[in-house]
Amino acid sequence: MRKSIFILSFITLFTFGNLQAQSFDLGMLDNAMGMIKSGDNNTKVAGILGDAVMSLKDEAKSSDNNFSSKLISQATALGGLIPSIQKGNADMNLVQKVISTIKTLVAAQRLKSLLGGGSLLGKSSQVNSNVGLIQSGLGALGSGSSVDKLSSVLGAVTKKSSKLENTGIFANLAEKAVSKKLGTSLNLLNGLL
Repeated sequence: MRKSIFILSFITLFTFGNLQAQSFDLGMLDNAMGMIKSGDNNTKVAGILGDAVMSLKDEAKSSDNNFSSKLISQATALGGLIPSIQKGNADMNLVQKVISTIKTLVAAQRLKSLLGGGSLLGKSSQVNSNVGLIQSGLGALGSGSSVDKLSSVLGAVTKKSSKLENTGIFANLAEKAVSKKLGTSLNLLNGLL
């Protein structure tokens, strides 16, 4: 009996740990940027970003896909900026760009996991929130035909994603279309990052 309880406890802790690793709150990065812009305590901001870097690396390691190593690289870059943030002499354009890239990579990694996790039916809010993060980060990717194409494909995903909440043949058709367009957009994004 004790052995069963121990095994059950271990499984619960392991599962909870994995869920925690995959549920990094991107709001931490927005809060840190807001605090920097308003001139709040740089030491406090540095602490928040330090925690964010560790959590981001955990989330990246929880999924093994094209975006994981890029996310670890950007989290490491953010970690490297923390000392200058703490001193108050960081290049804020660079900090903003790294944070924008991190948010884009987290969204891409989560979408990749959704695509690999089976059906997208009933998951329109997850699809839309992550697509929205990528769309908001497009400015940091520069300009050109690849960025324009990515923007167009993401727009098409947003238009069709509400149909993922339906049932029946039309929902299944929408799911196939959304899956295909998400795959295309993630391939384009991977080439741009």
